[in-house]
Amino acid sequence: MKRLLYLLCQWTWGLPQTLIGAGIYLYYRLKGCPHFHYQGAWAVIWRQKAGSMSMGCFLFLHPAWTPRNQRLLAHEYGHTIQSLCFGPLYLLAVGLPSLIWAGTPALQRRRRTRQIRSDAVYPEKQATALGLRFARAEAPAPGSAQKTEKRL
Repeated sequence: MKRLLYLLCQWTWGLPQTLIGAGIYLYYRLKGCPHFHYQGAWAVIWRQKAGSMSMGCFLFLHPAWTPRNQRLLAHEYGHTIQSLCFGPLYLLAVGLPSLIWAGTPALQRRRRTRQIRSDAVYPEKQATALGLRFARAEAPAPGSAQKTEKRL
């Protein structure tokens, strides 16, 4: 029931980012990228070396991601929770600050030279906290049907 409510909210209150995420997800699925379901969300390991991101109930994971990296998966899942909280304001309140923090060369250099974690600022810090709180299962290996119920 919780997953149904999660999806209903993503496809109504979070419609703008969910539609964008669905388009990107379908594009990478058609390209044959590995994918799996996680906590009601759809995840794909895309071919963008820039990093990972979330749009609505869709997770796009860096090509180097492995199922052992549960923290990154929980972080991206946390962005889906932010999508539920912010609804149509998500793209402005979360997406834009995240894009600026992750994509601006000057900020990338600053993070590297000062050894600042990528999730050290809002909204990244909030996404990690939400993901670690609400993500309750480990990720299955892409393409497998098995589910585990271990906590992070």
